[in-house]
Amino acid sequence: MATMHVEVVSAERHVLSGDVSELYARSVEGELGILPGHQPAVIALDIGQVLLRFEDGHEERVAVHRGVLYVDKGKKVIVLADIAELASQVDVRRAQAKKAELERQLEVEDDSVLRASLRKQQLRLEVAERA
Repeated sequence: MATMHVEVVSAERHVLSGDVSELYARSVEGELGILPGHQPAVIALDIGQVLLRFEDGHEERVAVHRGVLYVDKGKKVIVLADIAELASQVDVRRAQAKKAELERQLEVEDDSVLRASLRKQQLRLEVAERA
């Protein structure tokens, strides 16, 4: 089976590096999949999950909070994210507490920044639960 090399990097650190057979992500235009041999592309990422499927069948999920996905002739894929967290690194208790706090704040005041923060916490919890 063919693979492509993937690097996931956040503004703070290198998150993941490996050879995968499939990558799925959420762009600002919708869901997308990248397979080895994909045409070169630069794709804006939304708040969403990046699913990496390795050749041996195991999967890794990454919570990505906006960024760019770069495909270089299908052989290398780079995910440059504002924030990127592996499912195993999500602090579930902290995310649940922050989510509850944001939901209380949104009951008082509907604010786009609060809604975006809530989406991030929901994504963290979703990624952690699916791992």
